[in-house]
Amino acid sequence: MKKRYALAAIPVLLTTFSSLASSEAAWQQLDKDVQKSCLAISALQEKKIEGKRTDFSDEVGYSAVVISGNYKFKNSQPVPGKELCLYNRKTKKASLEQMQ
Repeated sequence: MKKRYALAAIPVLLTTFSSLASSEAAWQQLDKDVQKSCLAISALQEKKIEGKRTDFSDEVGYSAVVISGNYKFKNSQPVPGKELCLYNRKTKKASLEQMQ
């Protein structure tokens, strides 16, 4: 009898653990959200995301991307630049700093 209960619990446990893992669609949505938020606040022209997103642990709660492009100033040639964007996964807000 105990064996039947144990066997009956296996599908429930598997369902519970699989629901804790993020789906591929969720990771793709996060990537879109990070890119959209970061590109929106960047002052660079002809900007693009360089490389892949880096995710810090849930304890830290941030994802990071590098944006490259050009700064354009009045009466001067475009100047290449890079910015590091941190995206807070909890608040869904991005902030960035110019990279040297």
